[in-house]
Order: sequence, then C-alpha cells, then structure tokens
Amino acid sequence: MLDTRETKGDTADGKALYVLSGELVVETENEAYPVERDTWVYVPPGVAYAIAARGDVEPETLHIDVSNVVSGDEHVVVCRAGGTEGDTITDRPGRRATVLVESRNITISEFDYGPGERGAEPHVHREHTDGFFVVEGEFTFHFRGGSRGLPAGTLLVIPPGVVHGFDNDSDARARCFNFHFPSSGFADYMRGKNPDFDQFEPPEDGGLGPDDVVIVPIELG
Repeated sequence: MLDTRETKGDTADGKALYVLSGELVVETENEAYPVERDTWVYVPPGVAYAIAARGDVEPETLHIDVSNVVSGDEHVVVCRAGGTEGDTITDRPGRRATVLVESRNITISEFDYGPGERGAEPHVHREHTDGFFVVEGEFTFHFRGGSRGLPAGTLLVIPPGVVHGFDNDSDARARCFNFHFPSSGFADYMRGKNPDFDQFEPPEDGGLGPDDVVIVPIELG
C-alpha cells in the first residue's frame, strides 16, 4: 500500500512497517526515526506516532498490524535488512538467517538462501501465526497435499494448525522475511535456547490444509 503520511494516536495494536522504496520518517513523541528502503520499523502498541515522506520520492510501504497479545513491548525498533544490522544467527556460504525485530508480540527474521538450500521440514504451530514475505527469487512452500513455488512479491499468512515447510528449490538465490506473532520466543529457538518453542510435527490427521493460508501479491518498488 502507498503511504505519504499517516498519523495515529495511542492504539491497542502496534505496527510493523517495511519500506519497499523511497525514504520516510517515523515520529514518536520523543524521537524521529529516519527509515530507508529495505528497512523494518516496529512501533509497539500504545505508542503514538506519525509517518512522513522524506525526500522527493513517494515511499511505498508494507504495513502489518501487530495485535497487543503480550504486554511488555516498549521500544521502537528500526533495522535495515541485508545482514548489516540485526542479530545474524547463521552466516555461511549459501545461507544467512538474521533477526531484525525481536519483541514479545512479533519476531521478524530475514532468510537469505542460496540455490537448493533447505529451509524447514513440514511442521505446525499450535498457538501462534507464521508468515513470510518473499522479496527476491522464489521459495517453495510445502503444504498438506503438495508444494507451491511462490515468487518475489508474495506475502503469506499461515494460521495455527496449518502444516507448512519451505525450501529454496530454485537454481538462484532467494530472500524472504519471516514473521511469528506473537513471537513465542522464535528468535531464541533459532539460537538453540528455546526447546519448548511452539513447533510440532504434523499431527496424525494431517492438520489444516493450504485453503486456510492467506496469499497476497505485493507490488515491489
């Protein structure tokens, strides 16, 4: 969605915003945060903010409303993608995984996979929602009953109980963002510190199928 200025008061929900093109400024009561292209900003629930375009180019942004499910988020987070900022958990030839936003209500990670790189075996989450936004290349997503290749510009929202997995089955590099909301400690799970993370083998009845997955095309700037 295209945004040149949006003003909000204190609300029950927070906001995760990704800049597809252009630049903008996110202003809170006490600070202004310049945000460049390919950067995420997270404004916690209850924080008043305004968004203003910066420069002559009208910015294009992706907005995700973040429900205030778990109390305790207090700080605005601004983190540029691409591996230069955030907490890089894995960094080897053909594979990088970086945590960009780590809060109680949402974790946003970046996966940058080389050709043929394996992602996650089919699994389910029982208590929280998973999501992906493909920004480069193509990822193959595995669901109950089959797999589907989804290219850059695809946003997926996967409800609890839906069996899913993913790989880069292509012969080119692929990059995506991964969301867990509420976060359920996903960042620590990637660090090997949360063995009780809400992730399980597919149930005996096969779990929910892909008809419950929301897939939305997003025009990339």
